[in-house]
Amino acid sequence: MSNWYKRWVLPLAVLAIVFSGSALAQEVVRLNLDGDGTAQGWFEPELRVPATGALLILADEGQSARANLLTALGASLTSAGWAVMTLGLDAPPYEVQQARRYSVDPDSGAGAGGMADAASEAVMIDVMDDGNLEDLESGYYARIQSLLGAAQTDLQQRGYDRVVLAAVGQGTVHMARFAGGSGFNGEMVWIAPRFYSGDESALSEALAGMNDLSVLHLYSSRQNPELLSMAPDRRMVRLKKAGVGRYQIQAVAMEVHPEVRDARVLANRMQAWLKTD
Repeated sequence: MSNWYKRWVLPLAVLAIVFSGSALAQEVVRLNLDGDGTAQGWFEPELRVPATGALLILADEGQSARANLLTALGASLTSAGWAVMTLGLDAPPYEVQQARRYSVDPDSGAGAGGMADAASEAVMIDVMDDGNLEDLESGYYARIQSLLGAAQTDLQQRGYDRVVLAAVGQGTVHMARFAGGSGFNGEMVWIAPRFYSGDESALSEALAGMNDLSVLHLYSSRQNPELLSMAPDRRMVRLKKAGVGRYQIQAVAMEVHPEVRDARVLANRMQAWLKTD
């Protein structure tokens, strides 16, 4: 066997085996929801042993389990010893979207306290008169809660005793509802959360009295505070009054809506907090 073969071909073959093994370790997970429904998640095992734990990350509204930001976060976290399962978050039914569109949504940049014009109010009335809005919204919420429960169970069945919840953008509210409804008493990370009208009270109600819960709230230092439904420090006081055990806010130099290039700094903040929490 020539020296050239030993020097180049064999090392390249070894690298190919390593990377293909890593790729094969990633898997699509089929999750059984309440009733007859199913959904899919994306699972990546830790790349360092022993495993630190598992992170269950819910995407922002309308994003898939393989959204670019989630993929980049997974790459950073698995190399640090975390298993990662990511879940997509379907957009709500059209009628629910219309109702939200014509309600106050400060975090979208429309400004707080704005009034819809007459045409917008007419559309809102038409949507509400349908009579199905509440049922559609309840069904949408129930499916997401079932998805989160199935994903957490899957991670526990894989042997991960420590499961950390995380969510991006609008996924934050759904993850908070899940934590409150399931009595979750571990760690939860909010990444650039976005809130619609009414979500603030939903947060307080969902997390009320959760003395053992730890929450890390990461928000963009570039966010215009006047466009927020509530300043992060004010929300911290509100949730502490509601009984949330440990709630920490950190400003991060990232885009208002995080992008792939922000994944590394977000992963670093999460890991540092999880080590000391």
